[in-house]
Amino acid sequence: MKDYPIEIFNEGSLKFEEGKTLQIADFVRSTVNTDFDVFIGWLNIIILKTNEHTNLNARHLGHNYPTDILTFEYDEEVVMNGEIYINEEVMVENAVEFGVEVDNELIRLIVHGVLHLAGLDDHTVEEKNFMTRNEEKYLKLIGTKGFM
Repeated sequence: MKDYPIEIFNEGSLKFEEGKTLQIADFVRSTVNTDFDVFIGWLNIIILKTNEHTNLNARHLGHNYPTDILTFEYDEEVVMNGEIYINEEVMVENAVEFGVEVDNELIRLIVHGVLHLAGLDDHTVEEKNFMTRNEEKYLKLIGTKGFM
């Protein structure tokens, strides 16, 4: 979607293939737009160190603790734009805990953030289960398309 760019701002020290990550993010956004009948427009993916990410969490949500991802929506009539803030250190810890490559955890978090922009939540057990099923669906689809 040329008029709605996806940009990555790596404020941490993470090394990854930005071009490939952008392609995957664009594919996920496009597929989620179709599957959920939404229109996610521009998307910024910002990777932060824990202190900055936790400060953002405290300032905007009142949660003074680290988390893996924060998603902010910018609704413009029929277009939902967004920013996905990823905590670099928590992402790396998650990758170790789940036994996956850090690049794969980065993609999972991007999928998670895009699903939030499509209207999915993860506050209740039912919402978390629905979110997880959709994350797994899109991660599998990404794999079958040869991205991973």
